Amino acid sequence: MKLWLRYFREKKGTVFLYLLTVFLFLTVGSLYHIENLEKLSYAALLTLVFWVLAGLWNGWKYVRRSRRLEEVFRHFEQSGKLLWETDEEKWLQESEGNPESAQDMSMAYAALLVAVCEQHERQKRLWEAKSADQNDYYMMWTHQIKTPIAAMKLLLEESGRDDRNSFLLKEELFKIEQYVDMVLTFQRLESLSADLVLQKYGLDALVKKAVRKYSVLFINKSLGLTLQKTECAVLTDEKWFVFCLEQLLSNSIKYTPQGGIALSVQPGPGTDRVSLVLEDTGIGIRPEDLPRIFERGFTGYNGRLDQKSTGIGLYLCRQILTHLNIAIRVESEEGAGTKIVLGIPLAAERIRD
Repeated sequence: MKLWLRYFREKKGTVFLYLLTVFLFLTVGSLYHIENLEKLSYAALLTLVFWVLAGLWNGWKYVRRSRRLEEVFRHFEQSGKLLWETDEEKWLQESEGNPESAQDMSMAYAALLVAVCEQHERQKRLWEAKSADQNDYYMMWTHQIKTPIAAMKLLLEESGRDDRNSFLLKEELFKIEQYVDMVLTFQRLESLSADLVLQKYGLDALVKKAVRKYSVLFINKSLGLTLQKTECAVLTDEKWFVFCLEQLLSNSIKYTPQGGIALSVQPGPGTDRVSLVLEDTGIGIRPEDLPRIFERGFTGYNGRLDQKSTGIGLYLCRQILTHLNIAIRVESEEGAGTKIVLGIPLAAERIRD
């Protein structure tokens, strides 16, 4: 019915023209007192019957073509390929899609669609080739830059210096390493599902691994750390989960000028999950920024104050945690710290010492 209504709307000009023609004939006949005006009216009624039949025939063909077009569109949307009938496909093969040899308008439209799709495929292949080259370059750069970073860390450790400047150098080197890991993670994000290895891990060991990596930052900023021991066994991927936890810790340390950070474990939500809670005593997040903190590139008020925030870390966390089936919730009050709750799937058994 929708297609028929659309057809009648498109043909309203033709209907108006027919009614205007009949009106003019009858008006002229009345003005000149033509005899047998009733017969002229009968002729107008008879032509109306033919017009209605012709309109219905054209409408049926219009609806049929429209349904065919919708079918082609759905097929193209699902498979990326055009769906042709036998005669259309045969003509396209014989004429090589030349619109000048089209027998009717539908064939000409078919040739146009083929040309547009071929152009689209060429552009897509060029873009994919360019994107692959860029990914290969950035991947190579990321792996190569790790060698001088590791060498610099080794030189700092062998120097034996324990003064303030040495700690600051270690902190800046750690930040460089963190940014490199973020670039590598961003490059792997599209193929993340293929890289996941879900296994049973002790939550306590995963948390300690992430915290240990940030020990230099805790020392340099004189921040306290409260770590609750737990025997929970969770089902996750060690590498990706620890990366997310490191990003969350990094943000908490960055925006906590004094006080400390606490990590605790709470039941739920649900019997099949455990909540890992990360709380800090930092500057907090403004209410208007809170709904957008996981958006790509969003830095918010705090990021503009820091002027070094990229708005990528929390975006990567949300994407990775979604793949790991881990829920994340953030509560914050400006000037009163931030609370992050991770709902992690529990493994079948508990880990005990």
